[in-house]
Amino acid sequence: MRDTLQTLLLHQQLTDETQIFLQALRTNDFTHAKHMMSEVWREMSLPDFQAMIQKELPAFAKSTATFVGLIMDDGQEAVVDAFLYFSNEKWAACDVTFARNRDGWKVIRLSLREIDWAIEPFSPTEPSLSSRSESMEVEG
Repeated sequence: MRDTLQTLLLHQQLTDETQIFLQALRTNDFTHAKHMMSEVWREMSLPDFQAMIQKELPAFAKSTATFVGLIMDDGQEAVVDAFLYFSNEKWAACDVTFARNRDGWKVIRLSLREIDWAIEPFSPTEPSLSSRSESMEVEG
């Protein structure tokens, strides 16, 4: 059983990891972002990983800031609620799910919950995302 201090330390670690991970996506540092992911994700080629993020989750690169909110964990898996902020004063909620393995905590799932506002001018190929929810996950 974990005590309160251990839980606080774990949640601070996951907050920091989430900030670093989302900053890597924001700055197109796909090598670093992929390194923070689980082994199954790291098996994907870097060009495929980059193309998937840019195609399926373009909002991450367009965000300007991140706020990390609630963290829920069971000791083996943790879900971090994060909020992406954009230069047009809009925001979007996302989840980053971590799993504990021999290398520490690694990202296993990234989910953009909903954007119910037009993402333009951020994505000229996709003029509007309305109540859209996107998620990337690999079963492994």
